[in-house]
Amino acid sequence: MAIDEFIKLLDQGVNNWNRWRETHPDIRGVDLSEIQLEGIDLSGIDLSMVNLRGARLRDVNLSSANLRGSDLSMANLRGVDLSGANLSSSHLSMICLSEANLSNTNLSGADLRGSNLRLANLDRADLSTAKLNMSSLNGVSMIGAILIGANLSRAELREANLAGTDFSRANLSEADLSHSNLNVAALVGADLIGATLVDIDLSESNLCRANLIGANLYRANLCGCDLIGADMRGTNCSEAYFIGADLSRADLNRAEFTGSNLSKTNFTGANTETTDFQDAILPDVW
Repeated sequence: MAIDEFIKLLDQGVNNWNRWRETHPDIRGVDLSEIQLEGIDLSGIDLSMVNLRGARLRDVNLSSANLRGSDLSMANLRGVDLSGANLSSSHLSMICLSEANLSNTNLSGADLRGSNLRLANLDRADLSTAKLNMSSLNGVSMIGAILIGANLSRAELREANLAGTDFSRANLSEADLSHSNLNVAALVGADLIGATLVDIDLSESNLCRANLIGANLYRANLCGCDLIGADMRGTNCSEAYFIGADLSRADLNRAEFTGSNLSKTNFTGANTETTDFQDAILPDVW
C-alpha cells in the first residue's frame, strides 16, 4: 500500500481504515516508512505489523492504538500520546519518544535499543523482556512499571521516578541510576554489576539475590532494604544509609562502608572478612 492510499482511507476516518485492515488480515508489510503526519487523532487505530520506519508524527494521538510488531525504528514520536497502546514485540530502536505519554502501554518484548525516552511518562507500562540497552531514560516517570527480565545494560536513568517498579531479573549492568527514586521497587535477582547508584533512594526495596559487584552506592538510601544473599563484592557503599536493612548471607568481600549508617542492620551469615567499616555506625548486636 502506498502512503497516498493510506491517507485517502484515513480521510474517511480511523474506523474506515480499521475495517479495511479487518478485511485484509493476511496483509503484511504495509509500507508507511518516513510518513509525516501532524495533529491527527489516530486513537484506537490498527497499525500492527506496519512499516513506520523513520516516520515523523507530530502532535498525533495514538492512544489505545494497536502497533504490535510494527517497525518504528528511527521514527520521531516526541511528545506523542501512546497511552494504553499495544507496542508489544515492536521494533523501536533509535526512536525518539522524549516527553511522550506511554502510560499503561504494552511494550513487552519491544526493541528500544539506543532510543531516547527522556522525560517520557511510562507509569504502569509493561516493559517485561524489553531491550533498552544504551537507551536514555533520564528524568523518566516509570511508577509501578513492569520490567521483569528487561535488558537495560548501560542505559541512562538519572533523576528518574521508578518507585514501585518491578526490575526482577532485569539486566542493569553499568546503568546510571544516579539521584533516582526506586522506593519500594523490586530488584530480585537483578544484575547491577558496575551500576552507578549514587544518591539513589532504594528504601524498602527488595534486592534479594541481586548482583551488585562493583556498583557505586555512594550516599544511597537503602534503609529497610532486603539484601538477603546479595553479591556486593567490591561495592562502594560509603556514606550510605542501611538502617534496618537485611544483609544476611550477603557477600560483602572488599565492600566499602566508610562513614555509612548500619544501625539495626542484620548481618547474620554475611561474609564480612575483608569489608571496610571505617567510621561506620554499626548495629548494637554485631
